[in-house]
Amino acid sequence: MFLYYLVINVITFLVWGFDKLRAQLQQWRVPEKTLYVFIILGGGAGSLLGMTVFRHKTRKLKFKVISVVSVLVHIVIFFYLLN
Repeated sequence: MFLYYLVINVITFLVWGFDKLRAQLQQWRVPEKTLYVFIILGGGAGSLLGMTVFRHKTRKLKFKVISVVSVLVHIVIFFYLLN
């Protein structure tokens, strides 16, 4: 379970960086729906770190809110499954 959260958050973080790079190059971007899927699957911490490190999607309140809620929900799920 810990390995899953580690992997999904690393992938989410990398996708954030990739999308930022593509935005700077004015090339094809990762669809927002895809970014939301990564967050919902447990990558909320990776997205928040990506927002901070890459300064990407920081103006979109919806991304911040969904990321924080996802982190909280997945913390509850994680500890529930441990017991």
